[in-house]
Amino acid sequence: MSTTITVHRPDVEDPPVEPVQLATRDELPDDAHLLLVDNGKAKAKDLLLHIARELQERLPIATVEVVSKPGAGYVLEDEQIAGLASRADLVIAGLGDCGACSACSLQDALLFERAGVPATVLITEVFIANVARFADSLGRPGYHSLVVPHPAATKSDEQLRAFAAAVADAAVQQLAARQPAIA
Repeated sequence: MSTTITVHRPDVEDPPVEPVQLATRDELPDDAHLLLVDNGKAKAKDLLLHIARELQERLPIATVEVVSKPGAGYVLEDEQIAGLASRADLVIAGLGDCGACSACSLQDALLFERAGVPATVLITEVFIANVARFADSLGRPGYHSLVVPHPAATKSDEQLRAFAAAVADAAVQQLAARQPAIA
């Protein structure tokens, strides 16, 4: 007597991912609105605001708005994205300093791109490879990011300002069409 064992494997083919097209990087209006998506990680809001100040020296950003998510592991809802996108010219989402929060911040940035708003994601250096893999799976291989040293949460305000200054030019390149320097 022989026994047959049937093994069922729950392999499922991933559905094809719709590619994410980057939002058009047009000239900014003289009163551009920068939206910062703070995921609640320690020092995230501080670092995002330092980056905003640096960008205001380089781009015609008149207003900066901070939206705080209920937690780092949440992705903004479609309705939230639509409402925020209607009033934003540029978006920076972050701070990605762990796997889940990096993935969620990246997804927020890509949702804004889909909504037609130039965006980028702020992460720490140890999560570069994770974000790159996740960007591939979300339909935007090679998506850009602003990268600062890890961990940002333990850094002084002076160090955060230095990080912001170090990524400001990259932020301009990732978010804006060529802009004249602000005098």
